Amino acid sequence: MRAIAFNGKFRAGKRNGVWRVSDRLIREVDGLLAAMPHEERPDVRMIVPAGCPAPDPYAVIRVEEDDHGPSQSWEQRRLPALARGSLLVNLANLAPVFHWPKVTMLHDAQFCRPDCSYPWRQRMGYRLLSPLMARSSHLVLTVSDYSRRDLAGYGVIGGGRVEIVHNGADHILEVVADDTTLPRLGLVPGEYLLMFGSVKAYKNNQVVFDALDLAAAAHRAGQGWPPRRLVIIGPGRAELEAAGLHPPADAAFAGGCDDAALRALYQGALALLFPSRTEGFGLPPVEAMLCRCPVIAAPCGAVPEVCGAAALMADPDDPTAWLEHIAALENPATRETMVNAGLARARRYTWAGAGRTLLDLLMACAA
Repeated sequence: MRAIAFNGKFRAGKRNGVWRVSDRLIREVDGLLAAMPHEERPDVRMIVPAGCPAPDPYAVIRVEEDDHGPSQSWEQRRLPALARGSLLVNLANLAPVFHWPKVTMLHDAQFCRPDCSYPWRQRMGYRLLSPLMARSSHLVLTVSDYSRRDLAGYGVIGGGRVEIVHNGADHILEVVADDTTLPRLGLVPGEYLLMFGSVKAYKNNQVVFDALDLAAAAHRAGQGWPPRRLVIIGPGRAELEAAGLHPPADAAFAGGCDDAALRALYQGALALLFPSRTEGFGLPPVEAMLCRCPVIAAPCGAVPEVCGAAALMADPDDPTAWLEHIAALENPATRETMVNAGLARARRYTWAGAGRTLLDLLMACAA
């Protein structure tokens, strides 16, 4: 069986969603390898640039740290030589074009969209390299059937083999909720709405802001229910307003949150609002459902595929539709129905299952 090498360059980047997926999948594979009989186990290593080794030792996977630092040149030129003879596994959207055989995971096709908000140089780089990486890969992985169709529609992937490895979400249950989070922000459980803020156009934050402005205006006129306070994770007011977005005057800004704070916010929210126009997978709705938080989302991207009927779907351009679903969740019976449906749906997305799928595919390729 051919040796397997993981591309560890992702460890040099910021800890975003792609970083989390790459790191967790490798750790799941490591655990599964450790449980295998030694004689059946392939030789597996992770090659990392200088300065970014794995923070914790793996049980089986060897970490080989190069003496050259991370760069595009390292990935395209040096990594192929370091991984020569191995099946090279690239889980973070980028891979060396001139290495065979390899497996490449492309998480989505956002870089092909005019509203992706990526810098021009980065967008053009992805548009040039991604089709070359995909077509030179023995196997392409992605995170949803929507992403597979989107990548094909934009011509990124050709007629080669493509397999889906869904994200897991159960990491959110592995931490204890931070009980200081809600008091620090002046929040009462069940009395606020939650949203991930973003200046990226496709994240579509403004429809939620408009909905809550409508609710506030109706309440001042003596109509409707008092609007719930909105809690925004991520960017602050100044950053959002600089991008032409207008959060409600009473919005609370949670800033960047670790998983413990995030779990506390999910558990205390009336609902998670997720208005994005396109997502390759859509991890926050699944995390929220595991924390018994109902989800209102735009029926766009992979969200209908991932959430099914367990989330309420609202038109991404209609603020009134968002208000109607928020009002529906004020009914305890409706909210409980959505909580139960969300739990049942979200429990299918586990990192153990994703790791098992990935290892089975890699073993088949290496054989």
